[in-house]
Amino acid sequence: MSSTISTTQIEDDPRKYFWFGIYLLIIAVAALPLFGLRIPRIFPYTPLLVIHEFAAFAFVGHTFFSNIWSLRIRRSQPREFGIWARSHMRILCLSVTGPMSVITPLAGLMVVEEWGGLAGAPWAWDAYLSFWIMCAISVVPDVIRYARNRNAGDPMHGMVNGGIRAMVALVLTIYIMIAMITKVSLIAG
Repeated sequence: MSSTISTTQIEDDPRKYFWFGIYLLIIAVAALPLFGLRIPRIFPYTPLLVIHEFAAFAFVGHTFFSNIWSLRIRRSQPREFGIWARSHMRILCLSVTGPMSVITPLAGLMVVEEWGGLAGAPWAWDAYLSFWIMCAISVVPDVIRYARNRNAGDPMHGMVNGGIRAMVALVLTIYIMIAMITKVSLIAG
């Protein structure tokens, strides 16, 4: 019996290591600006700032409100509605969260070139580090999970784990906004 369970668990996710490798690659590449990689500006400062701000607004707004909406439906409605809400979240995750989690930091890195990159703007370094941590613990795993869509028929799958990661991401998001508004660094000094 125990050999059947362990064999079933191993075969349950045969591509687990492939996707873990993809996760590590994304996180490693995203960490490069923290170690000095600079992204040159391709547009003037003001359009980049507008792109950065609107992408961040779409990212935060969608992530916060759609998750609350989805959670309420999955917890309070019949299973069929929960499956529908999860499939809708998949579409939103792949069309909003994924792209905005790339556009927001890229445009931000280009904007911060005005101050000499992350090295010249400690508050931006703090914000980028916080965003990188948020992506490592929440955004990238969620995008990969929704892209794979392995648990489409179970609307409650990953709710507790995702909720905990989302709360950590919320704290990091608040810190990012404070660092961006006040231009004060608590980490990089």
